[in-house]
Amino acid sequence: MKTRAEKRYLPLLLVASFIIRLIPHRTLLLATYDEYLHRDITLRLAEQGLSAISKDIPSLLGLRAYSYPPLFHIIGAAVYKLFPSDYIFFILPPIYGTIAVFGFYLAFKELMEDRKRALLATALLAFAPNFIYRTGLYIPENLGLAMFSFSLLFLIKFLKTRRLKYLIILGVLLGVYMLTHRGWIFFMMAAALIVFSYLWPTVKRNLHYFLALLVLAYIAYLQVEFINSLVADFFLRLQKTEVSFLGYFKWIGIIQLVFGALGTKYYLEKDPIRRGFALWAWAFMLAGGISFRFRDPYATIPLAAMATDFLMDEVFPRMALLLRESFEDVRGFGAGWIRKVTAKKSFATAVIILMLFVPFAQGTYGALKYINPPTISDKEAYQWVIDNTPENATILVWWDMGYLIIGNTHRKDVVIWKKVYQGFFGEAPTAMEASQAYNDHVVMFSSNQRERVYFLMKKYNVSYIFVDKTRLSYGLIKYGLMEYAPYDTHFKLEFCNGNAQIYRFIPEPELKPVDPFPLNYTGTYEPLVNFLEKFWTGYNYADFDDRYKAYFNLNAWMVELYTRLYEKTGDEAFKERTDWLLQWLSYKQMDNGAFPWGVPPNDFTLYTAYTLEPLRDINFDGKEKSIELLESREMEDYFMTTPKDEKGSLVVNAMLLPLYKELGILNETTEKNVLEEILKEQKRGGSWNDNVGTTVAIASGLARYYQLTGNETVLESIKKAAEWLRDQQEESGKLKAEKFEYAYSRATYAQMAYIYHVAGFTEDENRTIQFIFNTFDPNREVHPLDAVLTMYRHFSYAYGWNKAIGMLNELLELHSLIEI
Repeated sequence: MKTRAEKRYLPLLLVASFIIRLIPHRTLLLATYDEYLHRDITLRLAEQGLSAISKDIPSLLGLRAYSYPPLFHIIGAAVYKLFPSDYIFFILPPIYGTIAVFGFYLAFKELMEDRKRALLATALLAFAPNFIYRTGLYIPENLGLAMFSFSLLFLIKFLKTRRLKYLIILGVLLGVYMLTHRGWIFFMMAAALIVFSYLWPTVKRNLHYFLALLVLAYIAYLQVEFINSLVADFFLRLQKTEVSFLGYFKWIGIIQLVFGALGTKYYLEKDPIRRGFALWAWAFMLAGGISFRFRDPYATIPLAAMATDFLMDEVFPRMALLLRESFEDVRGFGAGWIRKVTAKKSFATAVIILMLFVPFAQGTYGALKYINPPTISDKEAYQWVIDNTPENATILVWWDMGYLIIGNTHRKDVVIWKKVYQGFFGEAPTAMEASQAYNDHVVMFSSNQRERVYFLMKKYNVSYIFVDKTRLSYGLIKYGLMEYAPYDTHFKLEFCNGNAQIYRFIPEPELKPVDPFPLNYTGTYEPLVNFLEKFWTGYNYADFDDRYKAYFNLNAWMVELYTRLYEKTGDEAFKERTDWLLQWLSYKQMDNGAFPWGVPPNDFTLYTAYTLEPLRDINFDGKEKSIELLESREMEDYFMTTPKDEKGSLVVNAMLLPLYKELGILNETTEKNVLEEILKEQKRGGSWNDNVGTTVAIASGLARYYQLTGNETVLESIKKAAEWLRDQQEESGKLKAEKFEYAYSRATYAQMAYIYHVAGFTEDENRTIQFIFNTFDPNREVHPLDAVLTMYRHFSYAYGWNKAIGMLNELLELHSLIEI
């Protein structure tokens, strides 16, 4: 018969347990990587039916490494068929979790034979952060812990009564549990410790038989391959990571851990079942120092019981006395008031209430702060995968992102698919096979042995590579595959948006480099050519820096420059190289006509225009696509910087204005509005924003626009900017803002010289050119190739390509790059 406490507090406890387990999904997003995987498996079962599940018995029981028992997903699929909504993945976890809480209440009540103690023990467990984590998410362990609770209930009942019916029910529950989650193995370990304690008098009398049994078990482990494989796979499956001591407080709970540990001696002196609970707690806490699986949440279960009995028997009854004794020696101002307050019974009650509130507060905080949804920052990229890739496509992603790819796109990855799906829907891999897949995916991302990478991608049937900004920050990805994929013809960029990039892997590309070696040129222009050829990758010219190694705009200017050198020298090597670069540019151009730039790359209008500018008079296959793209980005009063831009940028507008004019795609309305805005924003002193970089960028764009149009109003603006820039230079020509040597690239000075040239400031132009020749050091340039080609571009604007080539050749003869 229920007591008043049970009738009153148990429903409140269960309701609170349900509500707190809704918190992880408060954003209506799946809260952990694992949830994406289990939702995807559930949806596949709902679509394909039970026949899709593996027929491998050890896999069905979770005994294979990286396999999952299917019952959790079967139930989820059945519910989804009845209520086809993603909301079930948010509602089922708190339902399962609340059932688990109720099951543990029954188990604790059976253990303690006291409903009040059972309520407190259940509350300590229900609000433990790790228990909320495991019972508030759409993961099999959630339902598994419900099975654990009722299995524990009937184990205790059987040990107390020795009635066969409880053992039969326990056996049935374990059979269901084995099909739900591999946590049944942890239950068997805990049960073995409890039974061992219960049977200790018998074991002690027959210790020689018990030791012999252990020896036989060890021999079976060594000699029987099936047993060895199961045990080895189980321990390989455990995440073996050292757990900090603070992690115990964080995940188990302060009250649960402290008073559970203090209750050890108390429990060891009690009945055999309680002694078993103490052994269980410490065995799992010690094992939890290596693998958190033992600690979270399985060590918390016995600790909640131990803490409850210790609190109820040792702490709460003595609280008033403890407080009184703690403050009786207080002296000084206010000491009398403190002793008086702390001696009151109500103060002791308040402290007890506060102690009971701590688990609830810590659990709520943990649900809010410890369960952080993985960043789904790029739904656009996932949608692209869904819309543009075959359903059986394998996508190479960093392993943790595999959960998101599978869950959001229902495509395969390399690591998670091998570890989980192969076991669930077919034959589970061994731990070694799963480990090999992980190691191979690391090699694919990090190795510069390209033939090995191509081989592995073919081996795993990789179709696409998906990397987002977060993963690109990992050095082994950034300086491995993602460094050469932009220019290697085995990879074609299909999607980019400044956060995510998706490449298609082409095992046998149509375009293969014919000359992987730098040009061996001797002659008049040897200093210039030898400098440029140091940046040859075998596919394109790429700077020595951390930027996007495709460098489409620089390679387009290389086409222009080598075309001119071919005209001057007649050397066929220059023509062969320009022919290759034109093919490469066309091959690497995105389908929409864009030439992306940046890390991660984005579809910037400016860099497509920069790339097209030197190719405008050259027969280039991708020209029309790029022109159409640029025309689509031209609004009435701005140019779109990216496909999503709705307002433009003053600096980008100034740089694009002459490019659109030169390409013959600038409409009059845009020209008028953009120019008005640029001139309006110029300050009275001649600068834009009192900033050298901004002023140089805008003024050099206007200078080129003036050359193309002869607009005198623009010339006046350029002259004002030139006057302001002149004031920013020292007598030597050095910028005053260059507080430390080489703070500004000499390409910036080349732009300034070009501005002076157009403005007619000959003295300032010559002084700046002389400064460049005196101080240029390609070894100190952050982007030496970019600097030289930018100088070529602006020298060409000012003096024509013939003189520009001569100036650069002379400059590089004076200042050479370190030999590599």
